[in-house]
Amino acid sequence: MRRIKPLALTFAALILAFSGFAQAQETPKVLRIVDFGGLGLAQNESAALQDLVTSYIIELKTFRVTDSSGQELALKEAETAVQLGQSKDVQPLVADYILSAEAEKVGSLLVFKMDVTKASTGEKRSVADSFSSVNDLILASRRLTLTLFNRQDDASQAAPAAAPTPGGSGVPASETVMTGAPSLALIAGTWRGDKNIDRVTLFLDGQGFAILDSGQRMALKATVQGSAVIVEQNQANSPDFYRPSLDLRSARIVAAGARPWRWVFALSADSKSLIGMKESVFVKVTEEGQVSLDNSYVRAAQWTRLYH
Repeated sequence: MRRIKPLALTFAALILAFSGFAQAQETPKVLRIVDFGGLGLAQNESAALQDLVTSYIIELKTFRVTDSSGQELALKEAETAVQLGQSKDVQPLVADYILSAEAEKVGSLLVFKMDVTKASTGEKRSVADSFSSVNDLILASRRLTLTLFNRQDDASQAAPAAAPTPGGSGVPASETVMTGAPSLALIAGTWRGDKNIDRVTLFLDGQGFAILDSGQRMALKATVQGSAVIVEQNQANSPDFYRPSLDLRSARIVAAGARPWRWVFALSADSKSLIGMKESVFVKVTEEGQVSLDNSYVRAAQWTRLYH
């Protein structure tokens, strides 16, 4: 496949007032995230990418993060989390900073740009890059987020990044720690899984299985698409996948409506880590037992190799 040279990573900033931009404050500044725009992504892809970027910003523990309506966001720790009626009225927060992003198609490229603007002055910092696929954009989203907030030291170890290409994208060499040519042979073996998973075994033909923390077994199928490793649930949903976090009735509702589990990974150069994101479902159960599902939920994920 022909390699596409990405655009140089760009910055547009008036940074006099941003000297302490990414430093923790006694009273955290409020950052409002507006809905991601542009015609380069489908609506569900755009929403998933926005959720992923939001989770990375919350991890910085620098801001109070709000959505486009000004309501404060809480980090979704697990897709089977249950909220037991502890909600309360939240007044809209006045934003100190506003984050926006757009993805556009330019020929065969997907061009993504993300801005953060200081509300009181209009000063702006931007980061942009181009990608040959949505998967590559997702894998690079953490690096772009950390770079936008001047956390290059973290970004150098953030690995989900697109595969390096001749000429580079302006990213220091220390960031390009992922292999651009994964294969089923390289990912075969047993891995320590992320949240809710004890371990994962993948075979040379891409077949595999996960042992969940609950002891349940889930069949998996791995494929390689360019520089991305895709691992997907390879059997029908079961209420057992969502137990014991949920009661049996709620688990049955979730199993009937939840999309299959799916991971999009980059493989580290030493083949010891799979780093990327998980597409799954976020579940909310009210005190009255009403169950709601968010099938656009995406979060960061990482597997660590145990043995070949």
